[in-house]
Amino acid sequence: MSRNDLRITGGVLTVTPRGLDRLWCFRKNVVVALVNISGVRIERHASRVPTGWRGPGLDFMGKLCGTFHPPGERHFWNYLGSGEVLRITIAGDQHFQQLNLSVDDAKSSRNVLLDAISPQSAQ
Repeated sequence: MSRNDLRITGGVLTVTPRGLDRLWCFRKNVVVALVNISGVRIERHASRVPTGWRGPGLDFMGKLCGTFHPPGERHFWNYLGSGEVLRITIAGDQHFQQLNLSVDDAKSSRNVLLDAISPQSAQ
């Protein structure tokens, strides 16, 4: 089951956590303008991604939900602890600098996002 629903409408990406993840993430959704997305990639080893301190959110037995603060940044995580992570890098002065998400098909989600943003800004 996907932990997140991704929807692109009107030049905006909306990430909506599903089920109890909404509660654990302390967010109904995360909204990012497509022009602010500077990269989309698949991370096969999520444990190698620095998370920093948590707050607010959940970090329990590999489940990462909510806001995490690696040095000098703020990242949003909604990840179940197994499988690939869809990493979305956000440029500019935005609330989050990175989104790390569990999705049903990371490769397909990555391709949809890359098609939606300008090819020059994709990594």
